[in-house]
Amino acid sequence: MVLASGAFALLIGAVFVLLVFAIREQRDSAKRAIRAQEAISAGNKLEKLAIDLETGVRGYVASGARPVFLQPYTEARQAYPAQGRALASLVRDNPIASDTVGGIRGSIDDYVNLYSIPMISLARDRIDVARSVIVNGTGPQRIDAIRSQFQQLFNSERALANKRTSQASSRANVAIWIGIGGLVFGLSAVLVLAIYLSRAVVKPVREVAAGAERVAHGDLSARAPDQRSDELGDLGRAFNTMATSLEHSRDEVAARTAELERSNAELDQFAAVTSHDLKEPLQTVTVFAGLLDRDYRDRLDDSGKTFLDSILAGTDRMRTLIRDLLEYSRVGHGELQPELVPADELLDRARDNLAAAIAEKGACLTSDPLPTVNGDPKQLFQVFQNLLSNALKFSDDDAPQVHVGASLFPGEWRFSVRDNGIGIDPRHAERIFQPFARLGAAKEGTGIGLAICQKIVEHHGGRIWVEGRQGAGSVFHFTIPDPGATEEHQPNTAPAGVGA
Repeated sequence: MVLASGAFALLIGAVFVLLVFAIREQRDSAKRAIRAQEAISAGNKLEKLAIDLETGVRGYVASGARPVFLQPYTEARQAYPAQGRALASLVRDNPIASDTVGGIRGSIDDYVNLYSIPMISLARDRIDVARSVIVNGTGPQRIDAIRSQFQQLFNSERALANKRTSQASSRANVAIWIGIGGLVFGLSAVLVLAIYLSRAVVKPVREVAAGAERVAHGDLSARAPDQRSDELGDLGRAFNTMATSLEHSRDEVAARTAELERSNAELDQFAAVTSHDLKEPLQTVTVFAGLLDRDYRDRLDDSGKTFLDSILAGTDRMRTLIRDLLEYSRVGHGELQPELVPADELLDRARDNLAAAIAEKGACLTSDPLPTVNGDPKQLFQVFQNLLSNALKFSDDDAPQVHVGASLFPGEWRFSVRDNGIGIDPRHAERIFQPFARLGAAKEGTGIGLAICQKIVEHHGGRIWVEGRQGAGSVFHFTIPDPGATEEHQPNTAPAGVGA
């Protein structure tokens, strides 16, 4: 009996020792998992500082070297060394992660010393050169490389956290099985301990693991219970801090992206502001040239009259260029004002506006029945007018023959403007849509009309292109999306023979 009691006592002692060991190992695993989660949170903060460095430099250059736009960069530059040291301290027990953090810190130092400081200095001295470099330079590539290093670090730390969480869960299960074994020998205390472990240890760990799985799949709203004051509560709070940091970082990156888009919009407006500033001196030159023509033309010799005519023609062309540049800078910005509009009406308005040119050229303009499309009437009218005007300008000696048609394709209407003009070399089929692109044979226009057409069509989600060959006419195609279009809505494609 004494021997049996001793054996039983030894068994109970062994069970107790095993329970204590399992709980201690679970606690250690939980602490290591917390450390990994803290490393991820610190890494997110350091990554945000690196993004702030790039955002600050780009905003500073885009704004024309205005000091206020450099504030994010200055704050990030002051904060990132300390954050880097904190992150290195958290991963010091993981050689692979420690090497990765060292590489990240070195890459950020290189970005600051080899790229951002020279770029800021260049922007202060030569802003135009800085804008060109910021677009074509290596800054974004450096930041992308740094973010790739962060992703490698996060993947490593998440895997480590999951492993440690799994270890904690596994060791907790061991403790439960020990409790079950004790229950076989009639130890109700072991049963109570097993129930305690099941509710107080395993469930929170599994909830944290489930939350980590949701975060890994992109659900940054996942949160773990954090009401407890022990290590599992610390684990839950660390997990929640990480998830909140990730969520805030995503929102801040989106905000920075919106800010960069706004800066790009300001650069687009630069052309419009410049054009406005040119109007006043041009008006002065035009007025005085007109006075010279009116009051002193009879006193000039032939050379003087030639010079004066050149001045008048040049100011007129400059006025046209400024007007077209302003129009080009405005097209494609802001929200569209779409409505259902019959394309036939748009074509009729364009024909009326060009009636004088059509009569002068003796042109014949025909069209198929055109569909009703969903788009901005003012902008689509401009597309029709620019394409018709282009066909009239670049016609050969014969009377221009222009035909407008439309065909239905899956999800879109495809319009075409066909002429019998001078045609185009296929090598220049893309170049003519660039602003101020005027080919060798072009003697009229400013080279903006087709560029405006391209911006309008692309703003509507469509495409525009040209087909043709030199001396054999050309066909301009453009598409307008219409997801609800079906074959039933396709118009009769027989030419209507509407002459102008």
